Formats: sequence, C-alpha cells, structure tokens
Amino acid sequence: MSCNKLLDAGSPSNKVITSQVYASDSLAQAALIGIYFKFMENFGPNNGWTTRFPSLTADDLNRTSVLDQDTPFLTNTLASDNTTVLQIWNTTYAYIYQCNDLITGLTGNHSITPALRDQLQGEAYFLRAFNYFYLVNLYGDVPLVLTTDYTKSATTPRTPVDDVYDQMINDLNKAQDLLTNTYATTPDFPSARVRVNRQAVKALLARIYLYREQWAEAAAASTEVISSGIYQLESDLQQTFKYNSREAILQFMPVSNAYNTAEGSFFIPVLSTIRPAFVVSDTLLKYMEAGDLRQAWIRTATVSGKQYKSPYKYKQNTATTPRDEYNMVLRLAEQYCIRAEARARLDQLPDAVSDLNTIRKRAGLSDLPTISTQNQVLAAVEQECRTEFFAEWGHRWFDLKRWPARANDGRKRIDEVMSALRPDTWNSTDALWPIPAFERTRNRTLSQNPGYD
Repeated sequence: MSCNKLLDAGSPSNKVITSQVYASDSLAQAALIGIYFKFMENFGPNNGWTTRFPSLTADDLNRTSVLDQDTPFLTNTLASDNTTVLQIWNTTYAYIYQCNDLITGLTGNHSITPALRDQLQGEAYFLRAFNYFYLVNLYGDVPLVLTTDYTKSATTPRTPVDDVYDQMINDLNKAQDLLTNTYATTPDFPSARVRVNRQAVKALLARIYLYREQWAEAAAASTEVISSGIYQLESDLQQTFKYNSREAILQFMPVSNAYNTAEGSFFIPVLSTIRPAFVVSDTLLKYMEAGDLRQAWIRTATVSGKQYKSPYKYKQNTATTPRDEYNMVLRLAEQYCIRAEARARLDQLPDAVSDLNTIRKRAGLSDLPTISTQNQVLAAVEQECRTEFFAEWGHRWFDLKRWPARANDGRKRIDEVMSALRPDTWNSTDALWPIPAFERTRNRTLSQNPGYD
C-alpha cells in the first residue's frame, strides 16, 4: 500500500527516502496519508488509549475484572516505569516526527502542485498540534520538538505548557490559512470527513482557547464552526457515531480487518453472554437525568443474573461490510458546549443557557430552569459535558483538571471529585502522568513530575 512508504532518515529497501518523497505529488500525499493510517492503527483494541486510559484514570469507567495494564490507571497509582505510559509517549512523538518531516519537506517546495502542497502542509500542522494537545494534557510540560534532527531532539528539555500551547495555536493558524472547508478525498479516503479541513482546525482552536481561558476567542471560533452550515446535530442519537454522521467535523476511518473502532472492539463483548470488561461508573449513572435519551449510549446486559452497563456509543464489536462506524474525533456537540462555557465565563448567561438547551433538546430533555448566577450555569455546563462526552477522547479527565473546585477553596475540580472517589489512593500530583523513566535515561535534561521521584 502506498501509505506504508513512510519517510525515514535512512533508506531501507521498503521505504522511500525524504528527497524522493517531496519530489512527487503522489508520494508526498502518500506520506501524509501514512500519518493518518498510523494514527488509526494505534486505536486498536489494545491501544485505543485516548478513550480507554484517561476514562479509567477519571471517573468515567470501571473494570469488571482485574487487568494489570489497566489497574494503575483505575487506581491513580501510575509509576514512572509504566510501559503503557511509555508507549503512549513514544508513539505520539513518532507521529510528531512524521509531521515535522512533512512540514519541512513541503516548505518552499516547488516540485509539488501548489494547491496540494498547501493542503498537505495544512493537515500536517493540524496533526502536529493535535498530538501536542494530548501530550500537554497528560504529561504537563513536554519537549517541544519541531525538527527531524535527532541530535537536537535527543537533548531537548521540557517546555512549559503555555509555550507548547502557543506553538499549537501558531500551527493551527497556519493550517487554517492553508486549508479550505472542502474535505479532501483520495482513493484511500474516498468519502466522508476523514481528513482535516478548515473547520476541523477551528474546532480544535476553539477547544485550545477554552483550555487557555481565552473566552472571547473560544466563543468566536466555536461560533464560526456552528454557523458554517456544514454540520448539524443528529436528531437520532444512534446516528451520531455513524460514518455519515452530519455532526462529524473529523473522523478516523477504520483500517483494521477485525473491527471498525477501538471503542466498539473493547467495550462490546463478542457474545451477549459474555460479561463486558469495561462498565460505566456509578457516578456517571447518577448524573444521567430521567428521560435522557443519551442513555441509549449505555448498553445494559444481564450475565449470570447480574446487570452490567457499558459504553455503547459504537454498536459494532467487529468490522462490518460496508463500514458503518468511524472513530469520531471532533463533533458539533462539543462546539456548543465550548461556546456555552465561554459565554458563561463572559457573563453572557442567557446565551450560554441557550447553547446548553440546544444539547438538551437533542437529548430529549426540557430546557433548563431560569439560572441567575454564573456558578449555576457552569454547573450545568459540567452536567452536559459529563453526560455528552463520557468515554470519549479523555474529555472528562481533561475537564476536571482545568475547572476550579465548586467549593472555591483554591483547588481544582479534579481534587474535589477524585479525592471523594478514591480517597485511599488519590494525590493531587496524580493529575499528571509521570514522565517515562526510560526516556529520562535517554535524555538527562528531562525532569520528573512531582509525586513520581
């Protein structure tokens, strides 16, 4: 497959060297497609980490049986030598390396058709920012690597989170200048919204502005996506995560012959008589209001006389022909929640409530009662985010880390929630994962996060 011809510093027989890749439209596009394919391969049953591990670390998921790989996340007892933490670090930086190579190879390149060059480079800028978003939200300060020169990156120290966010915004601003609202297609990606367009860039920008407490910018970016006319909330919740969902801003297309999505493969047992390995937490179930149609995103199964409730946003355990479920990366509902929170922080309370009511209406719920204070609106934001984005891309874990505690005692919401949930194991330093010990032996400039030395 062309997507396997990934560039590398060397020139083994099964690869294409960098100078050749960026002399051809077809090979340059194959290099970009290769990044997408590697992304999607990493969302397999053993690696769908952006949902699985942050959801276990937070209060979204529990396990019905003990698995050594999951237990440290479920109990907030990660160690610096945790192999999963190392794997996530290494694979994410591998994607960043590929993005760096593509950005460098296309900059000022006159061998590639200009329109294609802009498209590919814009996508690479987005994908680099997307990877750094997850790195800083899991690990905090991380090395900011913008080159393929391993002699430099091997000794790059950790960069403050704010500086990494600055680079993300810079990358995304470049990306939106290079991209259009049209979704690119190729033989490998014949249809659907599986490659980055300008609105996907704006959607990620809206999220980053929100995380940085740039409320006006977050509201403006999310408004642009909502008002684009390209997307709409699916009235049928069962359609939300389908390959042709009108809510989708960006999806990842399945590449495995065994399954459609990682979530479907490890949340849904092969047989209905098998106990699910993962179940939603009791605290999530208590958040659900009576009559909330989003309960359709929770599967109830009775096995050996005991009832289990597991995530059911994706319905397929195995691959289907044709593929009818793609991995949802960015969707419209998040933009309404982003704008609602940003408006609430700006004391635009009626507008914030209006956005929340849009989400609630789709969920079959009545409008919120009259809300007169900012804290009440923000509590309503948490309610909707909790029930809308459970077991989805780490939303709950990241939200808890950035929201202030409701007690207004100087803590973060994560300490308030997790100390009550896991009083015997929770420490405030658990909000960040450890810097992998193995990486610190290779790069002596890397400091460790508090709580892991």
